[in-house]
Amino acid sequence: MRVIGWIDHQAELDALVEQVADANAIGLDTEFVRVSTFHPKPGLIQIALQDQAYLIDPLAEIDLKPLGLTLKRSATSVLHAAQEDYEVLFRLTGCVPTPVFDTQIAYALLHDKISMSLSALVLELLGKELSKEQTRSDWTKRPLSEAQCHYAKEDVLVLQPLYEILAEELERSGRLPWMQEEMASIQERNALVLMDGDVETQVHRFGNAWRLSPEGMSRLVHLVQWREDTARRVDKPRKQVLSDQSLFSLAAAGQVGRHHQLVSQHGLTDKQADRFGSQLQKVLEDASEAGPIETPPPPLSKRLKEALKDRQTRVEKIAKALGIAPEMLVKKRQLIASLDGRQWEPVGWRRTLLEEVFHAGY
Repeated sequence: MRVIGWIDHQAELDALVEQVADANAIGLDTEFVRVSTFHPKPGLIQIALQDQAYLIDPLAEIDLKPLGLTLKRSATSVLHAAQEDYEVLFRLTGCVPTPVFDTQIAYALLHDKISMSLSALVLELLGKELSKEQTRSDWTKRPLSEAQCHYAKEDVLVLQPLYEILAEELERSGRLPWMQEEMASIQERNALVLMDGDVETQVHRFGNAWRLSPEGMSRLVHLVQWREDTARRVDKPRKQVLSDQSLFSLAAAGQVGRHHQLVSQHGLTDKQADRFGSQLQKVLEDASEAGPIETPPPPLSKRLKEALKDRQTRVEKIAKALGIAPEMLVKKRQLIASLDGRQWEPVGWRRTLLEEVFHAGY
């Protein structure tokens, strides 16, 4: 039996794209599987127009690029916790929706919970319970079950009502510009990350990088970039390509050595050593030619740790007065970067609210 609103033919999709182009706002969601791959495997795209939900089959032989172009230049797309949805949509359509209203972010700008789930948000604002039974379904199998289709429709149909409530509350509280700034910042970052990978974030996760020499830091950055490119190309999780421990060990040592050294000293498997040994040697050579990179600062001194606590206390006080989570104002790693010599400072609406915190001398 054919599911109402199921789209797996080009003519049906083209007709829906015309409706999307004329809408002011739409609900948008995706379903995917991501277990042992770098990229999510798409299973479904859901679009809600008022009280009608449409389920687009990305596994069918249809051209999704017109949908991507329309989402990029027309209606406001309402999503919840959208980061992985951006990746799915970008890989399927070549575009990321613009503008976007992320209901999780909107709620965090108004309340003290920073990562509210969709089901919890729907229960609080709409008084409705969403089923969680199909959350871990295999969305790449066909045909989808009736329960899966019902779940997918319910998830996307609630987004426009949430948007109306949250947008009104943001406007009433004077925080709608905050929301617009947040979404613009995310869009700018996505333009870089979806094209080139998230190298900066991956490098920052090496908390012991300050122990490296500037030459070692250059090697680490180049190795992280190589792993990012390789993981994307072979579609495997980063750590299945090469572990963090192996990357750091190679960056510190500055040389690949023989097969047995890659295995015994740097923790590669025999298969990894065979497959990547010559590539890793080339990466280290390229890093040497590129020159040194300044290492991150060492951990805070005792005096600066006290300053960190003071800034955290000040931020918590401001956040409490606003009724939002302190992490929504500033993250701990950013506070540390404001004290360890990197001179990090907030920008935009956060800069105005936190000016006194960051101008206190230590």
